[in-house]
Amino acid sequence: MTDNKYIEPELGEDIFTCPHCWAISHQKWHNIYYNESWYVWVQWWQLCKCECCKDFSIWKWENMIYPFMSIAPLPHEDMPNDVKELYEEASNISSLSPRAAAALLRVCLEKLTIHLWESEWNLNTRIWNLQKKWLPEKVIKWLDILRINANEWWSHAWLIDLTWKDNQEIVWKLFWLVNYIVEKVITENKEIDLMFDKLPEDKKKWIENRDK
Repeated sequence: MTDNKYIEPELGEDIFTCPHCWAISHQKWHNIYYNESWYVWVQWWQLCKCECCKDFSIWKWENMIYPFMSIAPLPHEDMPNDVKELYEEASNISSLSPRAAAALLRVCLEKLTIHLWESEWNLNTRIWNLQKKWLPEKVIKWLDILRINANEWWSHAWLIDLTWKDNQEIVWKLFWLVNYIVEKVITENKEIDLMFDKLPEDKKKWIENRDK
């Protein structure tokens, strides 16, 4: 699952996803010193070296300022292309504007529901219809969490939250939820279909006749 493939970089942590090589690796922290006839520690600045690729990130206060890195995990491999395009756009701006990223993630959710054969203009109605059809209750809860956290159902998809509630922590969880929903409603169904296709033809015919 997606949450096992990404650990968000944080100041002072020994293990996280490297912004250079994307490996989950050990990190070694170093203070930064300024040398003009003597060494002076430059407060609030630190270097962090990845033990896997040996490259550095630079931190000021609690923020990584080099390299510029999205806070988002990679998009699920089964994510539809039009959803992935918006997901990656949200990823690119997530560190600079979590609120704008949250608005884009809500559009991702709307496009996902379209891929699930729901096209009602109201996102809340789409989720309700999916619940009446076949989606498990747990997935419906995730859809509602994503809908509510990324703007209420009556808001337009492109509106940005002006309350400052959409911080980086919340937005990273929203990225995770989009990937989780893709896993549950696309990947798992695809895997089940593949398994069914491998059944003997006579067994599939028997099942088809039974279902009639």
